[in-house]
Amino acid sequence: MSEQIILRPVAAEDEKDINILRRQPSVMHYTLGLPSERRASSQSFIEGLKENDHVIVTEYGGRVVGIGSLEVLSGKLHYYGLTAMAVHDEFQHRGIGSRLLDHLLDIADNYLGLLRLELDVVEGNARAVQLYKSRGFEPEGTLRKAHFAGGAFYNVLVMGRLNTELFPGD
Repeated sequence: MSEQIILRPVAAEDEKDINILRRQPSVMHYTLGLPSERRASSQSFIEGLKENDHVIVTEYGGRVVGIGSLEVLSGKLHYYGLTAMAVHDEFQHRGIGSRLLDHLLDIADNYLGLLRLELDVVEGNARAVQLYKSRGFEPEGTLRKAHFAGGAFYNVLVMGRLNTELFPGD
């Protein structure tokens, strides 16, 4: 990749690229994306973001090719975050997901002081599972047949990560 990868907060003008990304075959297979999803859905998502929603996009060559989110819960769960990510099919296996996840973890650990992060990943998504494990996420449970894609049901792994800097015991 000769062009620079830029990680930045999501912007309103990203809705077109996000819609294209969410309709990529592997993204739809491993997320809740649908082939009938319209740009208005991406626009509504961006417009509906709240203060505790930290959404980062990966820009390459002037277009969004990856998206990751970190949702910080509130009330008694203010120490807890949920994460999700997707990378455009044409840009997978190039380290974009790793850079995106590292950026989200930096926000969680060094700016928000989150103790716990959690994510769901389709069990057959071996590359994603390996990436998450390499960053300290551990499988905590299985949601049986909780994801439907390509005419079949798949198990979903629930993975969690504790910030051991904030919580050295356990």
